[in-house]
Amino acid sequence: MRTEDLRRYLSLTACLILVGCGRQAESHREVLGELKAIRSELASRQGTSVRWAFANKREIETAIFQWSRDKMEEIKTAEALSPEVEEKIRQYEALQTELMHKQMETRGFRLPPRMGAAEPPATDKDVEALSQRVAEARAPIAVIVERRSRQAARFRDQYPLDRLIAEYVKDRYELVVDSNEKVLYRSAGEVPDITEGIIAFLKGKQSHEAQPDH
Repeated sequence: MRTEDLRRYLSLTACLILVGCGRQAESHREVLGELKAIRSELASRQGTSVRWAFANKREIETAIFQWSRDKMEEIKTAEALSPEVEEKIRQYEALQTELMHKQMETRGFRLPPRMGAAEPPATDKDVEALSQRVAEARAPIAVIVERRSRQAARFRDQYPLDRLIAEYVKDRYELVVDSNEKVLYRSAGEVPDITEGIIAFLKGKQSHEAQPDH
């Protein structure tokens, strides 16, 4: 039974109770007639089951991320920047990561301890000072950082998870449930897991789009 059908049925049933408590006989007959029509429609659908499957969205997202990371590595190699510039970028990224960690600490998030001696909790002054260092490290390589950021975003957005799954399951399944939520669902029959199929479908699209036009 579809959710909208169930709501409609319950609504009309409630209406029928109210009618029976004092409304006119004509309205009573109208409600009974509509309830009968809904029951007939639902009965005709009784033998139709929803085709559904499981898919591990985390694994699919990981496959998309790995592809985008590999594409960015290809771009970085093609740039052929000097070792000095690459070192500046590495230092900037390290400072940026450290800043992100300290910002999370000041907001109450607990992160796994890093290797080495324990560090005191970050303060707002620590974050402010580190933010200044990040800005200074970014300044001489800002053009490169911004370009890479745009490229990475373009790769991430090329295969949106929901659209990829919808394209794969078209005319196959009406419902796809995340495998990580499997424990919340019960089924009388065996439900397939289509994670590997979706990842293979993704790789096929990537391979096809990577081929040069003839």
